[in-house]
Amino acid sequence: MKSWIDQQIGRQFLFVFYLFIGLILLTSLAVYVYTENQIEQTTSSLENISERRTNATELFETWQSMQYEMRGYVILGDDAMLERVQEKQVLIDEQTTWFEQNAVTDKEKTYAGDARTLFVAYQERVMPSLERYVEGKRSGSVTEPFLKMPTLGKVNPQKEPPTDRKFKINSKSAADMSASIVDMESVFTKYRNSLNAEEDALRAQLATHTKWAQALWLLSLLGVLFILFIVARPYVRRLTGQLQELIENSKRLAGERRPVIPATAQSKNEVGQLTTSFRQMASSLTTQRHRIEEEREKTARLLHSIRDAVIYVEHTTKEKVANQALFVLFNQPITKRNEVDLYRLDVSLEELGLQVDQKDAFFAFMERSFDGQCKEESVTFSMNQEERFIQMYAEKVYLRGTRHGTMLVFRDVTHETEVDRLKTELVSTVSHELRTPLTSIIGFTELLRFRKLSPERSEKYLGMIHQETLRLEDLISNLLDVQRMESGKQTYHNEPERLSVILEQAITVHQGSSQHHRITFDCQEDVYVYGDRTRLGQLFTNLLHNAVKYSPKGGDINVRVACERPDWIDISIEDHGIGIPQTALPKLFDKFYRVDNSASRKIGGTGLGLAICKEIAEGHGGAIHATSNIGKGSIFTVSLPKMDLSNQMSS
Repeated sequence: MKSWIDQQIGRQFLFVFYLFIGLILLTSLAVYVYTENQIEQTTSSLENISERRTNATELFETWQSMQYEMRGYVILGDDAMLERVQEKQVLIDEQTTWFEQNAVTDKEKTYAGDARTLFVAYQERVMPSLERYVEGKRSGSVTEPFLKMPTLGKVNPQKEPPTDRKFKINSKSAADMSASIVDMESVFTKYRNSLNAEEDALRAQLATHTKWAQALWLLSLLGVLFILFIVARPYVRRLTGQLQELIENSKRLAGERRPVIPATAQSKNEVGQLTTSFRQMASSLTTQRHRIEEEREKTARLLHSIRDAVIYVEHTTKEKVANQALFVLFNQPITKRNEVDLYRLDVSLEELGLQVDQKDAFFAFMERSFDGQCKEESVTFSMNQEERFIQMYAEKVYLRGTRHGTMLVFRDVTHETEVDRLKTELVSTVSHELRTPLTSIIGFTELLRFRKLSPERSEKYLGMIHQETLRLEDLISNLLDVQRMESGKQTYHNEPERLSVILEQAITVHQGSSQHHRITFDCQEDVYVYGDRTRLGQLFTNLLHNAVKYSPKGGDINVRVACERPDWIDISIEDHGIGIPQTALPKLFDKFYRVDNSASRKIGGTGLGLAICKEIAEGHGGAIHATSNIGKGSIFTVSLPKMDLSNQMSS
């Protein structure tokens, strides 16, 4: 039976419900029987009192009626009234006899005795006197119009009644005719008051019994509830505990946390079956979630690993997620780094577009992409004043045949653009720089070959041919140096070198190359560097060559060596030439880059010298930078690590 009940919660609730109803019915029935018994007894007593009150009232009314009939007989002398008086006497005798037979309490017995005594006294004394009085009026012996007690005494003289008689009739007073009525009324009132008091006591007793019955029923109900609470509390706690575990596990499962499910079901009812099904569902969902998380992490890591920047925009929620390359490309901080998922992008696409140089074209392309009207395969934009070049395309993302979002892909093509630019500039520079000296060499060679020239002019032409040949050699050497730098094959034979010696040799080469320039050299300390003597010489030679070349009007060129920083040597070369625009300084050391102004175009050059200088400086662990003012000159500063010769010698 218990096993059958435990199989379903409905059976358990019905069992408890029926048990509760049964106990309530039993307790209610017991209280009802008790209350009914008490009410029946009290009702019976009240009915008895009501019956006695009714009989007493009837007796009193009959007595009064007899008195009135007797008075009428005395006044009118009607024999019919006398007959009615006699009938009333018979009825009073019967009623008084009932009280005498049914008297139980002392008060009832006293009432019955008083009523009998008064009736006997009235019947034996008053009635005969009144009858003789009427006979006297008829015979003429009594002539008074109204009854007077002295006359009644003369008509029917009697002895004084016994002293122990309770009710007395005094014939000397005319009012004594109504004394019997007053006496009967007093007896009746006293008896009726006793009945009222008894009735009030019974009603109070009935109210008390009713209250006790209510209290007893309430106590029995509370007792039943307490028993059910004691019996059902463990079951309810167990049931609610299982449901609470299911709720908590559902929340954990919804919050992507692992649910804590018992190994086996704790009961065989619906909750136990639900627990078993939930455990199976949770296990299946956990497995599927792990697979989904693995796939999501794999997708995220793949997108993070590619170098192209990706943004996915959800159309319904406007949420934007991106891979790591996007934040690097647009210099955006990553709010929460998580390699297993894409990063949330908080800034708007309009804010990202502010970094694009071609803003109108960029926003127009974005609008076409989101509207689905984009027909271009890709477009190319520049960023931050052509600091970077970006190739961009858009893809529509569909899920189950419905478009859910748009994916924007940004590819950094700065290197490719730079390579194309370098190729173009290389072809342009080489074709121009090679054509100029070759034209001179061919022209002077044809003059020497086909014309007869003086020895002085021939010598002059040969010198110019030699100078142009050296110019070609310098150009080819620079191209070869750039090629080695690009391929990573540039090598340095580093040794401890005295810096002042390298600088003096470079200054000596350029000291006599121009009559309009004066080179000054200031080196306060005898410092050493660890580097390649040839490459360092090439570095300072290029810088001095540029100082001379870009100050065509001449002037002083100052070379200073400063050791103000503990571990660094700063070598500055200052000229007073045409200067460099501030906008050109960031790209000054790029390959094939030449300042685009009229003065520099007249001077010419390949744009490789400063790029080679930068490579040599960085190859020695140093750096190079430039400051300049248009029309006032430029300062190129090379910073190299200082070498501690004493430590080098000891090692």
